[in-house]
Amino acid sequence: MGLLNMETEIFDYGMNGEGVAKIDGKIALVPYALIGEKVDVEIVADNKNYCQTKLNKIISPSKNRVAPPCPYFYTCGGCALQHMSYAEQLKFKTSLVKKTIKKIANLDVDVEPCVACENGFNYRNKTSFVFNGNFGFYKFNSKNIVAVSACKIASENINKVLTLAQNFFCDKPYKDELKNLVVRDINNQLLVGVVAKKFLKIDDFYAILTKNFKKIGLFLIINKRNDAVVLTNNCLHIGGIEQIEIKNFNLKYYVDLLGFHQTNLYIQNKIYERVLQLVGKATYNNNSLNSNQKNIINGFSGAGLLSAILATSGDKVYGIEISKSSHKSSEKLKSDNKIENLINICGDFNSKFKKLNADLLVIDPPKKGIGAKALEQIVGVKEIIYISCNPIALAKELRYLKNYYIIENIMPFDMFPNTNSVETIVKLKLKES
Repeated sequence: MGLLNMETEIFDYGMNGEGVAKIDGKIALVPYALIGEKVDVEIVADNKNYCQTKLNKIISPSKNRVAPPCPYFYTCGGCALQHMSYAEQLKFKTSLVKKTIKKIANLDVDVEPCVACENGFNYRNKTSFVFNGNFGFYKFNSKNIVAVSACKIASENINKVLTLAQNFFCDKPYKDELKNLVVRDINNQLLVGVVAKKFLKIDDFYAILTKNFKKIGLFLIINKRNDAVVLTNNCLHIGGIEQIEIKNFNLKYYVDLLGFHQTNLYIQNKIYERVLQLVGKATYNNNSLNSNQKNIINGFSGAGLLSAILATSGDKVYGIEISKSSHKSSEKLKSDNKIENLINICGDFNSKFKKLNADLLVIDPPKKGIGAKALEQIVGVKEIIYISCNPIALAKELRYLKNYYIIENIMPFDMFPNTNSVETIVKLKLKES
């Protein structure tokens, strides 16, 4: 490879947003470097097909380089792109989806420009902090904790709770029993969870919270596990509100501390608006989808919000979700909003889907995708709308589905600005036999 320190030029981005260069004909990954920059690097790991480097100096900076506003950017593992202008971030994510599908599925597809978030910072409505004498986050690929006084991408209310928690807990004699602080903040309604190894008396902390917030609830979560799981069902309500009420898409629903809800409400709504738009364009046998005779299946439906939104089309909607607690939430949502054309089913997607007849399938699976068995079962549905949070898993499943479906549209959404994560919606139509 030659010298350990050398100059090189960045010509592309890697999967995680790092710069890509070539050194002696071998791909080199350069963290925190941008396309077009000439940099001085040090090789830290020389692998068979690529090498990893350390960025020593930026010789000629890109016009897309910005100063990261977060003082923890280079040590915390939460954000990867704060050094990149927001316009460049959107280009990166659009390209990431396109390149990943090309590389894995061997499909050269058109990808719409990534849909921007209204705010690149303070957008997260839920954050989990780790405690180790102070509250903070894990370093990237490490169990070491970086203590933080605030998180730039978390809401201002979440950061205010963090400050109060730092001041209250860090000198307590029982601080070794603390594990996490979890805060959810939607429309100035806050749910706070103190995660500890055993029961702790935290009523005084609740009194402090109520002096600072009008609508807030505090919970103590007992977690004796030694793995990465943070929230458990051993959840004690200390005081205040127990749920957050949300009004959205002419629906009223509730979110608790343990249940799933997208951490970026603005982009969540943009995604669901796009799904409705795609559903509205769908036709079968020259009949409109809104004919009250078509079946829509929403696989991996979670707490049922998207299923309920889809039901506004007037068609019969089936939501399939394996989690019992999420199914319970979806049933409450249905009941509270008096939705008659929605059937929520609790169970495994594979076993429940094969008993139903779908004209349109909308799936929003976990990060790993829907899996090989489910892929085989869904073939034959006329149209599929696939929502993905993982371009790699999406591309792997498109590699199979391309044999049976035409990709009509791909649109990425920036659910997590300043990170390398991206959500994607793909519209597929069954090929004519």
